[in-house]
Formats: sequence, C-alpha cells, structure tokens
Amino acid sequence: MDRQTISWIFLSTVLASQKEPADYSSISSIADGINHSVPTDKEMQSSLSWLTRNGLIIKIGRKYSLTEKGKIEYEVSSKSTSTVLKIWENLETQMKKYEI
Repeated sequence: MDRQTISWIFLSTVLASQKEPADYSSISSIADGINHSVPTDKEMQSSLSWLTRNGLIIKIGRKYSLTEKGKIEYEVSSKSTSTVLKIWENLETQMKKYEI
C-alpha cells in the first residue's frame, strides 16, 4: 500500500460522504472519476482499513464517514486550491506524517 493510493481513496471518501456516510460502491465510483481507474478490492480494503486505523475515517455499519481528524487533514490539503488533482497531491504529502 502506498501513500498515493491511500490519499486517492481518502479523497474519494471525502467527496462521496459530503452529505451522508458513503458505501463502498460510492467511494469506488468517485475514485474512478478522480483517477479514471476503478480501484481494486485490495486497494479499497487496504486503504479503508489504514484510514480507519489512523483515525481519519470511521466505519458506521457498511458505510464510511470522516472523523474530525480526517476533516482537518482535508481542510489543510484543500485550503490553497480547489482542483481535485492538487488536493490529491496535497493529501499524499499530508500522509507522510503517518506510518504506512
């Protein structure tokens, strides 16, 4: 698992869960829209598990939502830009403070 994949799935979770917790399928669809590639089950499951373990997202039943910590990471990464690819790049940089 690499920071680029984790940050891709994190950004997808952010966007998919803006109004309500998002399910696996919604997160995967958003990820496809961002990267023009459908994440593999391994990429999804590994990233979602990592993000949960590190307190950035929370699993509620079969859906995922951001924690306060996750919201802060997203806010920091999106503060100076509104382009999705730049936010993704900034998130990848933010993930360097966490162990993979």
